[in-house]
Amino acid sequence: MLDARMKKSNAGNFYGTAAGLIGKALRYRYARMRAAPLKPEVVSLAVTNRCNSHCIMCNMWRRAKEQPDIQSLELSQREIIGLLSRPLFSELVELDLTGGEPHLRDDLVEIALGIASLKKKFLPHLRSIVITSNGLLPEKIISNYQKILEGLRGTNIDLVTVASMDGIGATHDKIRGTKGAFDLATRTIDGLLELKGEFSDYHIGVKTTVLPENIDSLDDILEFAMKENLFTIISPVFFTETRFRNAGSREVLELGPADYEKLSDFYNRRELNTNYFYSRIRSFLSTGQKSWSCTAAYNYMFIEFDGTVYPCELLSESIGNVKKQSPEEIWNSAQAHYWRTCIGKTEQCRNCIEPGAVRYSACAEGLSYLKFLWKLGRRQYQETLRGEGFIKYLDR
Repeated sequence: MLDARMKKSNAGNFYGTAAGLIGKALRYRYARMRAAPLKPEVVSLAVTNRCNSHCIMCNMWRRAKEQPDIQSLELSQREIIGLLSRPLFSELVELDLTGGEPHLRDDLVEIALGIASLKKKFLPHLRSIVITSNGLLPEKIISNYQKILEGLRGTNIDLVTVASMDGIGATHDKIRGTKGAFDLATRTIDGLLELKGEFSDYHIGVKTTVLPENIDSLDDILEFAMKENLFTIISPVFFTETRFRNAGSREVLELGPADYEKLSDFYNRRELNTNYFYSRIRSFLSTGQKSWSCTAAYNYMFIEFDGTVYPCELLSESIGNVKKQSPEEIWNSAQAHYWRTCIGKTEQCRNCIEPGAVRYSACAEGLSYLKFLWKLGRRQYQETLRGEGFIKYLDR
């Protein structure tokens, strides 16, 4: 009864929410003082490195092309289910299945539903499975999501899907390096919107990588998303040595001063005011300083398709491999401890405004998000708390 009252308080009462965030903030700061790990609340797991897109801002597809046997390196369905059955992941709230293109795996449905089957015994706090896709396989993607949604009924696990949208029409095709990519992506989204009418616990959004090529298309993308009632993740291109292998393209792809002025104007659109990520990047663009603390390697880990573990997807130095070590050994290793002392201090960390990092840090770090909610006021704070799904980190 007490737990039920606490959940009701946190879900509907501003001060209950504030108390929950302050409690998590104190917990994180105590861990940070000792560089001691928390259990992961969020994991990003790349299920494949294969990709059927040829994006100008990502060279992942080139690796798969140059290494024909790369599929043999992928974690198997059995390995993934076994991995997530480990005690380390007992606090997991959100799991992101990414790639490459996840739908190139013929067993994606079985992986997702196998993970869902772990909820009762191993993953009691799991509330969301997130799958990102380029949307280039409409029939397969729609079919896969329908099967997953049907399998998730009654589990209290939401499906969140994110489709790439880097421009309207030819702009999207150019950036994706694939003729007809926009038509395929919109066909996929149309099919997913039909599914949403049938499944209430289904959330659909679009992800946009901001480049010089599409800086003038952002308003059109947002209008498209608002018309279809899709959430948006619109963020500048990031450069990595390992994950996207695009560091050598920085001079060509990086936004210039005029581009950043346009980007700042875009982020100041009234429609984005209640979105926590957009508030953080607005602040960063205006001051040059981050207004939030990253909790990577504390409550978040990134696992590459071949089992290699990283503190986050933007850092290039691994802390282990789940094919060779248990996740607990990796998480408590000297290498992981070292990276906990580095998070927020490296040049890449100081300049990072990656949307996923902002998201998984929001409730764990606590205070930055609480200040944002306080500024929104007691009438508006629920729009971000529920609309962006942060409530699931407090209702536990």
